[in-house]
Amino acid sequence: MDFTLTEEQRELRATLRSFFEQKAPTDVVNRNDREERFPQEIFDEMAELGLCGICIDPAYGGNRLDEISVCIVSEEIARASAALLYAFVPTVTFCARGIDLVGSEEQKRTLLPEIAAGRMRIAMGLSEPEAGSDLTHLATRAVRDDGSWVIRGQKVFTTGADTAEYIFCFARTDPEARTAKALSVILVPREAQGVSIRPLPKLAGQATHTCEVFLDDVRVPAENLVGAEGGGVGLIFGLLDAERIGIGAQGVGIAQGTLDMALKYAQERRQFGKPIIDHQAVGHMLADMAIETRAARFVVYHAAWRKEHGLPCSLEASIAKTYGSEVGTRNANRGMQILGGYSYMVEYGMERFWRETKLNEIAGGTNEIQRNIIVRELKANGLADA
Repeated sequence: MDFTLTEEQRELRATLRSFFEQKAPTDVVNRNDREERFPQEIFDEMAELGLCGICIDPAYGGNRLDEISVCIVSEEIARASAALLYAFVPTVTFCARGIDLVGSEEQKRTLLPEIAAGRMRIAMGLSEPEAGSDLTHLATRAVRDDGSWVIRGQKVFTTGADTAEYIFCFARTDPEARTAKALSVILVPREAQGVSIRPLPKLAGQATHTCEVFLDDVRVPAENLVGAEGGGVGLIFGLLDAERIGIGAQGVGIAQGTLDMALKYAQERRQFGKPIIDHQAVGHMLADMAIETRAARFVVYHAAWRKEHGLPCSLEASIAKTYGSEVGTRNANRGMQILGGYSYMVEYGMERFWRETKLNEIAGGTNEIQRNIIVRELKANGLADA
């Protein structure tokens, strides 16, 4: 199996690396993080590069890329800025895919071109105070009333809800059923009457707010239902492999960013008469960072390759998500150690990577859930053939 990048993929990585180093250097990203200022101007330029259409069919204004190229995009954004990533991923690699997969022709025709052009963002409204991994306990309800859906409930960890045009809201449309199959997805306009939003203080990526959303008898048109009534769980499971591969890629991006930063510092910083990279303890940490970054990248690309070729990849996606996210965390810890006291200083940016990486072990199903999935897949099928 050849994982050599194509010429187009190499050009994509080089273009994005250059773009983010110019537009989102460490000092700019650090300042936006401290001031909680979303860099809309950078996001607009990302859209001009075509990044917002990478999961959308050209028939609806997109420029759909192969799955490995989508991973490259996620890597490079994660290497630059978690805040940009948090605004990008829910809309571009989850909600746009969902609309493309099960949305009505009218939804595709009206929403997807706006997403591809960067003029529309959609926030993911799934988690609730009492439910996250356990979908059967989602309590938000939607009932039909005179050609509308009336929605009542509460969502948490809804990143970008305060600036998105819509919330991709998972709600129970059969109030009496206590199974996950009673869930549906409804597009809720952020400015609809009865919607109130409160940003939640958080550890990292402050330039994109993560919010609590209250839905107080919010009335939306019946045609805002995405896919079939009761099809919410099917939609989630149809998108989870892609989401988990993407989170693995984000972990790889952070792993690469911390390695690049630590390597540069270790070559410049001198102690005991020589660069600290020449001290074996530091050199071995850098070697481990390089080993694991390379290994995680190929684990992620293998999962993406299987998805691109229509092969079963739930096992590989969970492995990619778990390993990629944990390599990002280990590299951030090593980077903090290599930079020593300077790692604690905001100026350098290593502490920002250290804060940002943890979310990848939690989002998309915690790594404990991923290990459950991996064991289940091993019991049922063993390791899939390449």
